[in-house]
Amino acid sequence: MSLPDGWDAGELARAARLGGRVRAGADARIFAARAPGRVNLIGEHTDYSGLPVLPVAIDRSTIVVAAAITAAEIELANADPGWSSRRFEIEQQIPPYATGDWANYVKAAIQGVVDHFARRGRFSMPSTSVDNLRGASMVVDGRVPLAAGLSSSAALTVSTAMAFMAVNKLELDPIETATMVARSEWYVGTRAGGMDQAASILGRRDHALFIEFDPIRVRAVKMPANAALVVADSREIADKSGMVRAQYNRRVVECALAARILGHALELDGVTILGDVVRALPGWSAAELVEKLAAAAPARLGADLKEAANILGVSPSALEAELLGRGSTRIALDSSRPLEILKRARHVLSETERVIRAAEVLEAGRLDEMGKLMNASHQSLADDFECSTGRLDAVVECARRGGAFGARLTGAGFGGSIVAMCDVASADAVIESIDRGYYAKLDPGASSEESENWRAVLHAGGGASVIDLRTV
Repeated sequence: MSLPDGWDAGELARAARLGGRVRAGADARIFAARAPGRVNLIGEHTDYSGLPVLPVAIDRSTIVVAAAITAAEIELANADPGWSSRRFEIEQQIPPYATGDWANYVKAAIQGVVDHFARRGRFSMPSTSVDNLRGASMVVDGRVPLAAGLSSSAALTVSTAMAFMAVNKLELDPIETATMVARSEWYVGTRAGGMDQAASILGRRDHALFIEFDPIRVRAVKMPANAALVVADSREIADKSGMVRAQYNRRVVECALAARILGHALELDGVTILGDVVRALPGWSAAELVEKLAAAAPARLGADLKEAANILGVSPSALEAELLGRGSTRIALDSSRPLEILKRARHVLSETERVIRAAEVLEAGRLDEMGKLMNASHQSLADDFECSTGRLDAVVECARRGGAFGARLTGAGFGGSIVAMCDVASADAVIESIDRGYYAKLDPGASSEESENWRAVLHAGGGASVIDLRTV
């Protein structure tokens, strides 16, 4: 039997098992959506500034199986018994569960579909219900490591949205789907960019993706045959829906504020993100823009935004509304900490230069140069973006000592995983160095089976897709 495009035999078997758990009539169609996680090779914290990234979709996925039901609600179960079942109504505004609840990502995806298709005029929305949408019985099986910087959240929201659309016979092209799902994750309170969802949906086997934004544009970059990606979990939880969210959102604000000040200094109209500045200046360089920003404002500004508003010539209340938002997703800043403007912009702009260069050298197979760019990226993330940790630094150093061309944190940071690029022949040595130099010290009592779950050679896999289990 030939496998559906993008699926492997194990994923198909998982989907078949889940299909037996959904509530469906004898003749009902049962859909299975798979969405992979991602590892970002380079381009960290650039996507929400509208600047490019270079991730790969990985061979770890989340599968959501769904069948239509008559009630306008979602019946939700998880293959992992540690995650309790949920049930909620499909409404115009779906209220979230408590912060950190796993099902909020499912709610985010459903809310995103509701909002998107309402804007397109696909169905009407009375004040308390959503007409013309069918409810669904859903079962989730996630195999992307949680809170490890590999986009388990995007894998869940993408697979949920695609399964829910299939049940309701709703269709979008892949890029529009990626844009919709990226925006839907704001539901959980994290102002993330669009990299994770785009990588999950548009992933291509044996390729990295050079992704640009506003609008999303993707170019596949062939991975060299002799390149191996070793991914290792620091075992330090990086949960963007929990404690890390405030740190992440703070940096979104800092980057947006740096963009506005830089745009003001350069007399550019309509600047809200650093990508606006870059696109307006074809011959830009990171060093020159950082120098211009340093001349226009102090390196740090007060969190009350009064000093920033004075520089920009706007009212503090107006600037606050633009940067922090309103309602349940409003960003709360720690008033005792100044906003780091210069360092954040220096990272984002220099990282953008590294991403552009990395796409070139990776495609040319120059892994030593790629490694140097990854190392410089990690240093910038540690020094200027301040999102690395002692644990992440330690794993990175072990990977380099083991023979990796380069290594860096991947994902938002503040914990999670690192990615190391090495020659295929050196992968075992890199893993051994991490085992001996990091895991053996972190948890001397851990078994070899446990440590094997913490690091692996991952491969660039295909993007998300949906199948009808009754026809496979």
